[in-house]
Amino acid sequence: MASWPDLVTGDRLRIEHRTNASEQGLAVARNILAGPGEASAFTSVPYVWSDQYDMKIQIYGRTRGADAVRIVDGDLASREFTALFGRDGRVTAAVGVNMARSLRALRPLVADRTDWATVPVAA
Repeated sequence: MASWPDLVTGDRLRIEHRTNASEQGLAVARNILAGPGEASAFTSVPYVWSDQYDMKIQIYGRTRGADAVRIVDGDLASREFTALFGRDGRVTAAVGVNMARSLRALRPLVADRTDWATVPVAA
Protein backbone atom coordinates (compact mmCIF):
# COMPACT_ATOMS: atom_id res chain seq x y z
CA MET A 1 0.00 0.00 0.00
CA ALA A 2 2.78 2.49 -0.89
CA SER A 3 0.26 4.59 -2.84
CA TRP A 4 -3.25 5.49 -1.69
CA PRO A 5 -5.96 8.12 -2.25
CA ASP A 6 -6.00 10.90 0.37
CA LEU A 7 -9.50 11.10 1.83
CA VAL A 8 -9.25 14.87 2.45
CA THR A 9 -7.79 16.18 -0.82
CA GLY A 10 -8.60 13.35 -3.22
CA ASP A 11 -4.95 13.39 -4.35
CA ARG A 12 -3.13 10.13 -4.85
CA LEU A 13 -0.30 9.99 -2.31
CA ARG A 14 2.96 8.10 -2.53
CA ILE A 15 5.37 8.52 0.35
CA GLU A 16 8.47 6.38 0.34
CA HIS A 17 9.65 6.84 3.91
CA ARG A 18 9.95 4.32 6.72
CA THR A 19 7.57 6.25 8.99
CA ASN A 20 4.80 5.92 6.44
CA ALA A 21 5.54 2.24 5.90
CA SER A 22 5.20 1.62 9.65
CA GLU A 23 1.91 3.53 9.85
CA GLN A 24 0.47 1.62 6.91
CA GLY A 25 1.47 -1.71 8.47
CA LEU A 26 -0.30 -0.78 11.71
CA ALA A 27 -3.40 0.27 9.75
CA VAL A 28 -3.50 -3.07 7.93
CA ALA A 29 -3.19 -4.97 11.22
CA ARG A 30 -5.99 -2.89 12.82
CA ASN A 31 -8.27 -3.55 9.86
CA ILE A 32 -7.57 -7.30 9.88
CA LEU A 33 -8.37 -7.44 13.58
CA ALA A 34 -11.47 -5.23 13.18
CA GLY A 35 -13.15 -7.79 10.97
CA PRO A 36 -15.52 -7.47 8.01
CA GLY A 37 -17.50 -4.23 7.83
CA GLU A 38 -15.45 -2.57 10.58
CA ALA A 39 -12.30 -1.67 8.63
CA SER A 40 -11.41 1.99 8.19
CA ALA A 41 -9.60 3.84 5.42
CA PHE A 42 -5.94 4.72 5.93
CA THR A 43 -5.35 8.32 6.94
CA SER A 44 -2.09 9.88 8.00
CA VAL A 45 -0.18 13.11 8.45
CA PRO A 46 2.77 12.40 6.17
CA TYR A 47 6.15 12.82 7.88
CA VAL A 48 9.63 12.84 6.38
CA TRP A 49 13.00 13.97 7.63
CA SER A 50 16.49 14.35 6.29
CA ASP A 51 19.85 15.35 7.74
CA GLN A 52 21.65 17.69 5.36
CA TYR A 53 25.10 18.56 6.71
CA ASP A 54 24.39 20.66 9.83
CA MET A 55 20.64 20.85 9.25
CA LYS A 56 17.91 18.44 10.38
CA ILE A 57 14.93 19.09 8.09
CA GLN A 58 11.54 17.65 9.08
CA ILE A 59 8.18 17.96 7.36
CA TYR A 60 4.66 17.09 8.49
CA GLY A 61 2.03 17.16 5.74
CA ARG A 62 2.46 18.23 2.13
CA THR A 63 4.07 21.46 0.95
CA ARG A 64 3.26 20.89 -2.74
CA GLY A 65 0.76 23.40 -4.11
CA ALA A 66 0.98 25.73 -1.11
CA ASP A 67 -0.21 29.28 -1.76
CA ALA A 68 0.92 30.65 1.63
CA VAL A 69 3.98 30.25 3.86
CA ARG A 70 4.53 31.72 7.32
CA ILE A 71 7.54 31.51 9.63
CA VAL A 72 6.15 30.87 13.10
CA ASP A 73 9.33 30.45 15.15
CA GLY A 74 13.01 31.27 14.62
CA ASP A 75 14.32 32.80 11.42
CA LEU A 76 15.84 31.83 8.09
CA ALA A 77 19.16 33.60 8.70
CA SER A 78 19.98 31.43 11.72
CA ARG A 79 18.93 28.26 9.88
CA GLU A 80 16.70 27.40 12.83
CA PHE A 81 13.01 27.91 12.17
CA THR A 82 9.58 26.41 11.84
CA ALA A 83 7.16 27.39 9.10
CA LEU A 84 3.59 26.57 8.18
CA PHE A 85 2.39 26.06 4.63
CA GLY A 86 -1.18 26.63 3.57
CA ARG A 87 -3.47 26.10 0.61
CA ASP A 88 -7.00 27.35 0.04
CA GLY A 89 -7.16 28.88 3.52
CA ARG A 90 -6.06 25.74 5.41
CA VAL A 91 -2.78 24.59 6.97
CA THR A 92 -1.34 21.77 4.86
CA ALA A 93 2.21 21.35 6.18
CA ALA A 94 4.71 22.27 8.86
CA VAL A 95 8.44 22.41 8.16
CA GLY A 96 11.19 22.62 10.73
CA VAL A 97 14.90 23.15 10.36
CA ASN A 98 16.89 22.34 13.50
CA MET A 99 13.79 22.85 15.68
CA ALA A 100 12.31 19.38 16.28
CA ARG A 101 10.48 20.20 19.53
CA SER A 102 8.80 23.34 18.14
CA LEU A 103 7.82 21.46 14.99
CA ARG A 104 6.08 18.65 16.90
CA ALA A 105 3.78 21.26 18.46
CA LEU A 106 2.63 22.27 14.95
CA ARG A 107 1.61 18.76 13.84
CA PRO A 108 -1.98 19.12 15.17
CA LEU A 109 -2.47 22.22 13.00
CA VAL A 110 -1.65 20.08 9.94
CA ALA A 111 -3.75 17.11 11.09
CA ASP A 112 -6.77 19.36 11.73
CA ARG A 113 -6.28 21.43 8.55
CA THR A 114 -6.50 24.52 10.73
CA ASP A 115 -7.94 27.74 9.31
CA TRP A 116 -5.02 29.81 7.96
CA ALA A 117 -6.45 33.00 9.48
CA THR A 118 -5.75 31.60 12.97
CA VAL A 119 -2.09 30.69 12.32
CA PRO A 120 0.37 32.42 14.68
CA VAL A 121 3.02 34.83 13.37
CA ALA A 122 6.62 34.80 14.61
CA ALA A 123 7.41 37.57 17.08
